Amino acid sequence: MRISILFKKSILIIIMFAMLGLGTGCTIIIPDTGQTGTVYLNITNSDWYYDIYLDSYSNYLGTTDVYGQKTFSNVPTGYRTFYAVDDTGLYSGQKTQYIHSGINFVDIYVYYNY
Repeated sequence: MRISILFKKSILIIIMFAMLGLGTGCTIIIPDTGQTGTVYLNITNSDWYYDIYLDSYSNYLGTTDVYGQKTFSNVPTGYRTFYAVDDTGLYSGQKTQYIHSGINFVDIYVYYNY
C-alpha cells in the first residue's frame, strides 16, 4: 500500500513537470533594446532609382536617388534585411547586415530578374 501511494505521487510530479515544460519548451525571448542606427545605403552596381524595404516587402523605407544612394535614420538595431527593387521590377537585390547604434554602411548588389 505504501508503494502504491509513493508511485502515485511520483507519477503526479512527473505529469506536473511535463505540463510546465510544454508551456515554456520553445519560447524564445528576444529583447528589444529600443536603440536605432543611421544607415547609409548604396546600390553598388547601378545608378538608378530603387525602392528600399526593411525586413519584408511590406515595410517600405523610401526611394534612393538616381545614383542609388539614400540615408535612413532610426533603423532598429540587430540583424536587418534590406531589399532593393528598381521602379521597373527588372532588377533587385537584398542584404542582411547587423545594424548597431551609430552609423552603418550597407552596400547592395542588384541582379537582373529574368
